[in-house]
Amino acid sequence: MGLGAAGRRLIRGLPALALLGVGCEVLVDGKLGTVLCSEEGAIGPPACPEGALCSDGACVDTQLERALGAPCGDHDVCGSHDFCLDPARFGGEGPSVCARACCSSSDCDPVRDAVCWIPDGGGSGVCRIGRDVGRPEVGARLSGAACASPGECRSGICDEGVCVDTCCSDTNCAMNGAACRLTTDLVAAGSAWACQRVGPGRGGYLDPCEEDADCSSGLCADVDRDDVDGDDVDGDLRCTIPCCSSDTCPAAPRDAMRNVGCAEVATGDGSTVRACARLLREDSIAAVGVACDTNEECRSGMCVKHPEQTQRFCSDVCCSEASCGDVSLFGCRPPAAGPSWALRCGPK
Repeated sequence: MGLGAAGRRLIRGLPALALLGVGCEVLVDGKLGTVLCSEEGAIGPPACPEGALCSDGACVDTQLERALGAPCGDHDVCGSHDFCLDPARFGGEGPSVCARACCSSSDCDPVRDAVCWIPDGGGSGVCRIGRDVGRPEVGARLSGAACASPGECRSGICDEGVCVDTCCSDTNCAMNGAACRLTTDLVAAGSAWACQRVGPGRGGYLDPCEEDADCSSGLCADVDRDDVDGDDVDGDLRCTIPCCSSDTCPAAPRDAMRNVGCAEVATGDGSTVRACARLLREDSIAAVGVACDTNEECRSGMCVKHPEQTQRFCSDVCCSEASCGDVSLFGCRPPAAGPSWALRCGPK
């Protein structure tokens, strides 16, 4: 097999690199090999070939440096749909790395063995390199497929002979006839949504409940009543469902004019999960990015202010850039301020 175009260009450039001298060593054994370097952080000649960066003693393509798991200092150095995640925001350790919002591991980069990971305490799914989060072996089998070891599963998790993965809705699980249900200590160290066989609970969306086992989703929660007056869903525990953003939450069954927002819900073990659990007024319709003065104006029930801006705007929880409207202006990333690291739609 011959060299690709990039390899031929590099070979043609070797004499020039040799003349330039310092900083790199090229090993070629019939195909393009490793390019070693000593000028850490240098980009391009003389340390490395054109478009390559000297990182940890080897020249790597600058595009790979923008890949998931690459070290970063701010959002701009990561991919166009990614962000720079500081593990310290959720009690972790290590350098900041490029990450991405996700519902399941299929949203992450398989070449990099990235998986959809939920940190201790719950919150949002984030694409992380498997070996960095305790999943050193990652395969290709999707949730619901039979497995003998974690390394056969796309998520890197094999439980009782079946691959399991995170989810944001039943759509993520439909291929294998499963549903997105609340689980404990399965895909996270605490409560989290994961694709599972339908459980014994029969309670549907916003049906009354007393405990999680009453609900088909596995979650019985108190609907947020901050902006509710006199609605028949108000006041009691209700079965609810997972969500990615507020637009994915169906209207209240007994009042089709009443919007429901996607909110962070505390579970019994102290974790948080996202669920359709914020009952809104029928005129709460403003989309992400629209200027606002109060929470009630927004489809999400969330009017926020960025630390570097004076005008408040409608935000929302999110699990992808698509949840945030105009992707050239807004991205799905940790908020710039506040105690929670969970992903929000914010200005780029």
